Amino acid sequence: MPLPTRLKCDPWAEVSAKLLSHEVLAVADEMPGAALCVACSGGSDSVALLHLLNGVKDLRKRLVVLHYDHGLREVTSQRDRIFVEALSQQLALPFFWQRRPSGRGGGEDELRRDRMAFFRETMANLSTPYVLTAHHRDDAIETLLLRLGRGSGLLGLTAPRAVQRFLDGPIHLRPLLHVAKCDLLKYLDESGLGFCEDETNGLPEHCRNRLRNELLPLWRTVEPLRDLDGAILATQKLLAEDCDALELVAQKIYGEAFDGDVLLLAKLRLESRAIVRRVLHRYFNGRGHTLRKSLTHALLEAIANGKKVNLSIDTQARCVSDGAALKICPRRS
Repeated sequence: MPLPTRLKCDPWAEVSAKLLSHEVLAVADEMPGAALCVACSGGSDSVALLHLLNGVKDLRKRLVVLHYDHGLREVTSQRDRIFVEALSQQLALPFFWQRRPSGRGGGEDELRRDRMAFFRETMANLSTPYVLTAHHRDDAIETLLLRLGRGSGLLGLTAPRAVQRFLDGPIHLRPLLHVAKCDLLKYLDESGLGFCEDETNGLPEHCRNRLRNELLPLWRTVEPLRDLDGAILATQKLLAEDCDALELVAQKIYGEAFDGDVLLLAKLRLESRAIVRRVLHRYFNGRGHTLRKSLTHALLEAIANGKKVNLSIDTQARCVSDGAALKICPRRS
């Protein structure tokens, strides 16, 4: 693929053209005046991403740095925030940060939701749909294997995507998703760029760490002649193609079943569970709600059997159905 003009003449091209995805950056050009919010923890991956993006002349003036402190490490999390703020100042980039209330519990999913809530709030204030994160090739492999053990469907098994467009507007870009972790570390080392090391990345009580540091290395020794990483990613690509085909069908059915603010269920009863599940997710996500697995199962059964529904979504809303139409309603106090 020929390089865009700016990559041929800018001094960052020789290194960055090998790392940043041109296809992903092209999506950022759909709204050339919009800010590009770059999530930066201070770790190696996000620091590499920030430096690479800052090297792109046409993007530099659009970059904004976002840092979220999860409040899990009292001393080193402050170190990370100070490092990212100083880096932002060095690069003359706007810097926004937020700290999660200390002592607040929650697992990986809740931490991610809180982090994304901060990102989205900042994006809304800046009137931009773009947030860029430094997910890389190794992250994609680990995520697929982790979700295999958690009963995920195709959407979960094919995440993260290089370009993820949310129904309510935000666009999540991952321009390093094709790059291996070792190549990012090599870039930082050869460029003399520092970063903060999160000490929790080596703790064995975290499932992802054990998968990364124990299971995958062992698997590679069992099949030394196989490109295991490439094979896993090839599987993910095939799953993504199937997933996208189902999503196109679901989009069509959703358009036929959606009426005003409700879903007409007669049409859905003619479709497979795979399509109905996707229509439900599209309907809920479009109204700012997450469809839990347990609620999905209950709704699929009720729709198939024409039963009435009155189920809680969260503390703010319920979904109700008379058997003919489904609607999301505020919860009564």
